[in-house]
Amino acid sequence: MLKAFQTAVNLRNWDLGRRPTLLAVSGGVDSVALARLFALSGFPFAIAHMNFRLRGAESDADELFVRNLAEELGVPVFVERADVSLYRKQNGQSVQMAARELRYAFFHRLMREKDFGKLATAHHANDNLEHFFVYLYRGNTAVAWRGIWAEQGDVIRPLLGFLKTELSDYLLTQGWHWREDRSNMGTGYLRNKVRHFLLPGLDTFAQEFYGISQQLQVLQAGDHRKENAAWEWLCKETRDGWWIPAIYRETVSKDRLLDRLMGLGFSRTMLEQAISVKQVGKWFDGAQWRLWVGRHGWMLTPKDQTSPSAVVLEWKENMSLAWGGYKIRLYRTDKPGEQPDTYYFSEDVSEKSWVLRGWVNGDEMTAFGGTHKKLSDWFVDEKVESFVKPFVPLVVGAEGVLCALGVRRSNLHLVDGDSTQCWAMHWEVL
Repeated sequence: MLKAFQTAVNLRNWDLGRRPTLLAVSGGVDSVALARLFALSGFPFAIAHMNFRLRGAESDADELFVRNLAEELGVPVFVERADVSLYRKQNGQSVQMAARELRYAFFHRLMREKDFGKLATAHHANDNLEHFFVYLYRGNTAVAWRGIWAEQGDVIRPLLGFLKTELSDYLLTQGWHWREDRSNMGTGYLRNKVRHFLLPGLDTFAQEFYGISQQLQVLQAGDHRKENAAWEWLCKETRDGWWIPAIYRETVSKDRLLDRLMGLGFSRTMLEQAISVKQVGKWFDGAQWRLWVGRHGWMLTPKDQTSPSAVVLEWKENMSLAWGGYKIRLYRTDKPGEQPDTYYFSEDVSEKSWVLRGWVNGDEMTAFGGTHKKLSDWFVDEKVESFVKPFVPLVVGAEGVLCALGVRRSNLHLVDGDSTQCWAMHWEVL
């Protein structure tokens, strides 16, 4: 079993010895076998476990089992507890969908924070065949025959070529234990119906179908590589998220686009709505990410992302500070110049108290020239996208808004023609 596992991994060229892999471990036979095989192969890894607290003491016992397993194997373990019932009510989802979103949000957050190379899940050949019947029932034959991706972005599934009985027999032979989830024995969900009524006795076909699905994945790999190249070339990482220009959506197929974003925790229905919506500024929330519809593309931001905290702005010579995605410098100069990304103010501006903060609904400003508007209207005039507004630096004091960097400056503290010195505020976007 170990040799077959190592061979399967080597054929994929995943290079798992280079960077630690995050393993999703529930405590069941599949994920325990995955952890044991990783440990015996000498691959660096850590374990992530999600306790949904749906089965009371049994869920806590699963968590304890996984913690003990990690201690035995000498690897780090990360555990998160979540209230699935509350989340599903808040988002109008099934328990299964809510659990999936919460689980992958946790995994991807760990990968980002701890710099894991890949996320490994314990899907096996029986899961692959189960996937076939579920999607065939739903009428999506292309996804049904393609099967579960062996590699999808940074997610890998090293056990797809192994039967569940092979995994359990291996653990039994070695005297290793695992946990049984009694909820898997019910038939309330479509997947459980397929598992209990269709799959028994189909192990031979499960292995045969694995071969078929992998051949189809190879045939589709050209599109997959094209999508990856388009993502790397066109989509820019910014503010801990991604800017997805409209040209990316026009370059790749709809299936590739959906595969990419469903892998980030969005449902297919949600993405279909985002594709068809015309309202600029509308957003859709997945488990971890918020997808904004902009004028020229989409923006993915962490769902819990907020504007940076307000800071007191001190007017000192060559004062420099960073706020959000901006670097701001204050300095004195003889006269206003024409340097780009710079506002100039009379010297008495330093006698007032000012705060640097983000935009809040209701902010107003009388701009240079005398026109008074809500800042939200100034943003519209300058075509500032909805997802950018909270991150535009505002300088605000008792007199009102002094300026919104890159949008407008106010008519406060103008530099008159007789001034010998003035303050300059220069910024650059990081």
